[in-house]
Amino acid sequence: MSNKASTRSAQTSKTIGKKISKGMQTAQSNIGKFVVNIPRALPPRKRKRSLKCSKLDEVCKNFSACLKGTEVDTAQLIKACRSHLIFMKSGGNSLRLVAKDLESNLQKAERPFKKSPKQGKTLSSLLESERQAGIHQGNVLKEQSAAMGLLWIRRSLAFQLELYSSFLAKDGPHPRDAAYAAYSKHLYPFHGWALRKVFPASLSQMPERQAFIAKFAGVSLEELNEEYDREIVKKLKSLVAAWDPLISTWEKDFERLDLEDTRKV
Repeated sequence: MSNKASTRSAQTSKTIGKKISKGMQTAQSNIGKFVVNIPRALPPRKRKRSLKCSKLDEVCKNFSACLKGTEVDTAQLIKACRSHLIFMKSGGNSLRLVAKDLESNLQKAERPFKKSPKQGKTLSSLLESERQAGIHQGNVLKEQSAAMGLLWIRRSLAFQLELYSSFLAKDGPHPRDAAYAAYSKHLYPFHGWALRKVFPASLSQMPERQAFIAKFAGVSLEELNEEYDREIVKKLKSLVAAWDPLISTWEKDFERLDLEDTRKV
């Protein structure tokens, strides 16, 4: 091959190499632009809505701190009941009567405790101080007393423990039926004729389980999903687990001091 032909061949190869290199750079540039623009082409990702269940969280935290060994901390118990009252009022009309009853009895419990908080530091010491003061006639409790208020608060929470336990399973009974069963066990035996008419009528307004779970979660029924449901059930399990030993200790204190007033109201 002549020198001229060899030179032309080298120049041709060099030109082809430059074109290939330039083509590759262009392709890489286009790929980069495509990758950068992918998020713009995709539909916007929906942000997960955070649950507005601070009231339920507060109730769980406060009741979990009530039991100190074998004693019930009175100040913490009253605080827990106050937070629970706020939570109940946010739960809709079906628990309105139960909430009103709880509020009335909470006031009875608070007044004597505020007068002598040191003397009533624990539930048992508060009950003992009233008994020693002679304000009760055996287990016939004075109407406006801490013992009377606390007796009915305990019964109300026992009713709610059974009701909320029925929410834990999706295939459980309808809340209305669960409420009737809990009422028959924990409140009906101590209600007179009038309350036996009023309470069941109020409980008959119980909505579906999903309506309660959505209310507790702070979302609409349309927004309620499996993840939210599981999260609320987890919180309710925590509440029920705190209530169970607390109510048992509470009841034992009343029985030990012979303050279990079984009269109908």
